[in-house]
Amino acid sequence: RKQLRCRSFLAAALERAALCCLVAGSLPRAAEAIITKIDKPPRDSLWTPLEYNIGLEPGSTIEIEMHNDKPANNTFIMVLTHDQWIDWRRVDPMALPGSAGDLNSGGWNSYLVSYWRTTLYRDVKARFKITAPTKDRYTVGILNSQQKVLKLHGTVIMVNPGGKHLSLQEQQVPGILLWTAGLFFVSCLVFGLHIATASSRRGRTTMHLVMAGTLLLKGCVLILWYFDLLQVERTGTNSTIGQKGWQLLDKVQTILELMMFLLIALGWKFLRATLNLTEVRFALGISVISFYLGVFEVACTTASTCSGYQLSRYILHSLCYLVVIVAMNFNLQWVYNLIVEDVVSLDTGKLYRKHQAYKVFRWIFLAFIIAPTMELFLKVTVMPWDAYWLYVLVQQLRTWAIYTSIIVSFSSLPHPTPLRVFELTRDTGGSEEEEEGDAE
Repeated sequence: RKQLRCRSFLAAALERAALCCLVAGSLPRAAEAIITKIDKPPRDSLWTPLEYNIGLEPGSTIEIEMHNDKPANNTFIMVLTHDQWIDWRRVDPMALPGSAGDLNSGGWNSYLVSYWRTTLYRDVKARFKITAPTKDRYTVGILNSQQKVLKLHGTVIMVNPGGKHLSLQEQQVPGILLWTAGLFFVSCLVFGLHIATASSRRGRTTMHLVMAGTLLLKGCVLILWYFDLLQVERTGTNSTIGQKGWQLLDKVQTILELMMFLLIALGWKFLRATLNLTEVRFALGISVISFYLGVFEVACTTASTCSGYQLSRYILHSLCYLVVIVAMNFNLQWVYNLIVEDVVSLDTGKLYRKHQAYKVFRWIFLAFIIAPTMELFLKVTVMPWDAYWLYVLVQQLRTWAIYTSIIVSFSSLPHPTPLRVFELTRDTGGSEEEEEGDAE
């Protein structure tokens, strides 16, 4: 029974590591700086990841300088290809007997297939080139077979041919970010000119400014992300201000996006001029707590802490999504009841326009909810591993399509032009009056 527990330990540890990497890979991420400074606190982990799934071309260079302040035997620095990493997860590890012949007391079997390995006792300094027929993803880590406490610090440098410091997955991403940022800026400019024209001033509201601000902030996030990737591509490292700046602005932009959905669902400025005190407090509370969690998520230093803040933020936003769904359907039914109870008039025609806008908004919000799941499914099952740029492009185009659909649906509110059929009420009314006059 003890041996069975030992055999499942390594497989479970690798499974958890792979799952964390998969979830992290599905989220908007910072640039993978391939010059990585390592400073690990003392720990006795079986596997300590240093770099994960870095795409490298044949002829790339890997340079490792590592120091262990607590020397230990049977400790190895390993470089694995992606297929080897998958095989590690499938292997049934064995515990070796100890020096006294005791079963399962000699540590884990470290004879696992790897692209490159070397023993780490106290210090290691190595430099080698990738000699492989094709491009591949490489993972660097430390296998601590006897699970002794290690205190690690050093540097890992991985450079593609031509001195390119971005991984293969990200080399096309800067161009995509620059192009999509321009798309958001141009859309914001066109919408701003539209609401600034004399014909649109009467229908211009604060909600239209919120929509324009959401577009503008999204473009700013993408352009700052672009500059951060450029710095990584040239130097291999990113500055704290450059990386944390666009990530923090991204949190602010997602809050503004969330408030846009919430305020539209509540009917602010489109169906009613003001919100009640409870609705105002709810919106402010969600915004403040989400910003608080976002700041700590950006500033956190460990994966477990970051995951905790991220999960808390997702739960908070999910609560707000539920409120959006309830408020949206309530207002949709309320407008429908007004149409049913009202007489045929121009005001009824305007209600029809509002009802149509909220029906479209319901489908837009549904697409907003399910799109991330569909994109992750496509990334895992359809897209090539080195096409992260395609995943980013799909994400940004989806976001742009959702924003523009909302703008097109609500740009004419709260004073839309009535349906043309209701213009007949004026003509009919005039003809009836003329007929009555003729009869007299």
